[in-house]
Amino acid sequence: MKRSLILALLMTLQLGCGAKPRLFQQKAFDSAAIAEAVNYFVSIGEDMAVKELSELTTDGGTDLKRGYSHNERIGWVCRILFQPKGDEPLRPPGFGALDLPYRSMPLKSWPQYPVAHSGSTYFVLSEGYFLAGRAEDPKAYIEYCRQAGVFRKMPVVVPTQPQASVDAALLKESVKWNAIKWKDSGENWSYTFNEGSTWKFIRKQADSIH
Repeated sequence: MKRSLILALLMTLQLGCGAKPRLFQQKAFDSAAIAEAVNYFVSIGEDMAVKELSELTTDGGTDLKRGYSHNERIGWVCRILFQPKGDEPLRPPGFGALDLPYRSMPLKSWPQYPVAHSGSTYFVLSEGYFLAGRAEDPKAYIEYCRQAGVFRKMPVVVPTQPQASVDAALLKESVKWNAIKWKDSGENWSYTFNEGSTWKFIRKQADSIH
């Protein structure tokens, strides 16, 4: 916890000089970058966090040029930054669908979907939404989280590479992970997803920490 508080303070000083969390500066990311971004927004308080997150929202064209989506990453941060007021989890953002077998991943088992918390580490389960209609306005999702949730007061742990590796292994061994049906079907629907590629994506978030 002491390390997290120090990092949160450093992030505050950096952003006071016009910087942004590295999660919003480059395409590559890891679990430490996710935690650092959350801790930065915790450190500046709810009002400023909502303001700065709203200012980070972008249109689709900007995201295509950048190669990754600010809006999607705002969604990740909000899933950690805002906690439910009661027993029911907050809903995920309506940005589209992900390459995940959603029918066997109920919100009660994955309350921060598409983010997963294992041990002291946060992992993103999949990146890159696709949709046929119109995505939810990220500013509307931020406001939903603010109204329906409670803003986090304490920083999260910024994991080291060894700790994140342990936590990733715990995630893969968990009951909820093993309950996922990667190939499933029902009346008028069916899907097959690749567990190996999903796991590789998650594992990279631990292995990339320096």
